[in-house]
Amino acid sequence: MIHLWEANSKYQKISILTMENFRAGNNVKFIGCSKEQIAWGNNSDPTGILIVGDKYYVEHVEIHSQHTKLTLRGVSGKFNSVCFEKV
Repeated sequence: MIHLWEANSKYQKISILTMENFRAGNNVKFIGCSKEQIAWGNNSDPTGILIVGDKYYVEHVEIHSQHTKLTLRGVSGKFNSVCFEKV
């Protein structure tokens, strides 16, 4: 997991962004997607395909400069990685 940090007024480090490092072979849980997350980078729409809270197996990871797409075993499409968390 990669963390980006920001200092607050008391000079304490606060995590402002957490980014998962996904790899083929990971198990992930679908946490849902906004319309904007689906549209960013022309990702597949998980509506009616993926179920929030269900776990999936990552077959392939496609890394782009501003986003990452996941291909899931047995599921057609490429989905925005921000819609998942590792389990």
